[in-house]
Amino acid sequence: MKLLLVEDSRSVVAFLEQILRREPDIELLPHVANGRDAVVAVQRWSPQLVLMDLVLPGGMDGVEAITEIMATAPCPIVVLSGQLETPGRDRTFESLRAGAVDVLAKPTVGGLDAVKEFRERLLRTVRVMAHARVVGRRRMSLRTPAVVTPPPSQGVAAPEPRPCSLLAIGGSTGAPPLVFELLKALPSPAPFPVVVAQHIVRGFEPGFAKWLGGTGHRTMVAQGGEWLEPGVVYVSPADRDLVVRGGKLQTQTSRGVAVPSVDALFESVAGFYGSRAVGLLLTGMGEDGARGLLTMRQTGALTVAQEGTSCVVDGMPGAARALGAASQTLTPGEMSALMAALGRTTPSPSGRGPG
Repeated sequence: MKLLLVEDSRSVVAFLEQILRREPDIELLPHVANGRDAVVAVQRWSPQLVLMDLVLPGGMDGVEAITEIMATAPCPIVVLSGQLETPGRDRTFESLRAGAVDVLAKPTVGGLDAVKEFRERLLRTVRVMAHARVVGRRRMSLRTPAVVTPPPSQGVAAPEPRPCSLLAIGGSTGAPPLVFELLKALPSPAPFPVVVAQHIVRGFEPGFAKWLGGTGHRTMVAQGGEWLEPGVVYVSPADRDLVVRGGKLQTQTSRGVAVPSVDALFESVAGFYGSRAVGLLLTGMGEDGARGLLTMRQTGALTVAQEGTSCVVDGMPGAARALGAASQTLTPGEMSALMAALGRTTPSPSGRGPG
């Protein structure tokens, strides 16, 4: 694959090139150090993947470069972010709105184990994301979420809403902009709590929760011990699983490779809310969430998997469809319509216990 590195730090470039040049299936193009050169390089060389820094010199930062690339020569872009907390502006989530497919935290000082872990994560991400599905987009304001939300498919009706006591959402690669859109479609305040398990780089979840707050909902990163309240969106911590226990949220050491585990969340929701829950499984690599969604369906919950051609990576929803875990397969547009309908329903009196 042809890979373009956009980075102005010589030390970061040297470190990444040392890793990438050893891989026979990766062809490194000459790296560029600013956003304007990145746009020109993508238009000229048509790389299969771009690794993009966000803070760049020359008058065009990474977010602006991503916006221009996705409007003129769309290709998969993975963000290299070193900013976990940026006062006044969160370029990381702006980049996802602009069309980036994933985020990698820049390498930090550490021992051999840290270097090995970063190398494995980098190569795994590069190889998967080079085949990610991307859609060109027109230029737009960075203040406007740019997720592509197609209208409902012709002849496929969204499921009829029913009383809901909790909405559980699981996602990974490509899911954050869609989560934003779905929450924006859900009337605020929602008549039920919403719990989101999103695979995300550790340290980025506070920014993710703050960004989701732009939908008009009250959002927070769960710490464990919170009573579930209607109208609140709870985001899972990045390094622990989030589960429902007795009407409260609890965190626990993750049992799997994917963290936080969507399976763990969905299974706990099934055990407590039963048929009064709704589960949505969104785009992402791997199979996390498929078995948990099946458990929810077996207890009578409304279970939805994202339609495959609308996914950046149709791994998790595809696995759920293969298991028969989804009672409905919906496009983003149909899921947004479902959110609007659910927000107008009356929740069950307690929602506790299997329905």
